[in-house]
Amino acid sequence: MILLILNGCGPEYDTKYYKAISPDKGQTALLKLEISKDFFHGDYQIIYDDKSKDDGKITGNVKGDTLTGNFRYLSRENARSIVPIVFLKTGRNLRLGTGEAGTYMGFKVYSRGSVSFNDSLFLFQPIELQELNSLKNLTK
Repeated sequence: MILLILNGCGPEYDTKYYKAISPDKGQTALLKLEISKDFFHGDYQIIYDDKSKDDGKITGNVKGDTLTGNFRYLSRENARSIVPIVFLKTGRNLRLGTGEAGTYMGFKVYSRGSVSFNDSLFLFQPIELQELNSLKNLTK
């Protein structure tokens, strides 16, 4: 009985799938996002035109229409990295932001006031799970 009560107290997550193609069409990004009112986590992949990829996990917080967090990944050069990541919700889409990266209390973050969405490399549009899986299979 206690398990049912504890299980019912956690946030409800909604799963969404996204795809983005860079303006110069040299990169494609795929995103599986589990999102609640306050938090998000998921899988993020950037696929380059030579079929190499940066592949990892994203986690973070939701504040209004902005998702801020970290991208922990294995780069196409086979190096493990952690970088800050930020998305802006615009309707059903997500726009990837950029900014000046730094460290605050041991966490990778963007410096206050440095985040911009104007020159975004990716505008993520919703897709179905089947399309996400077929795109991932092309890079194997």
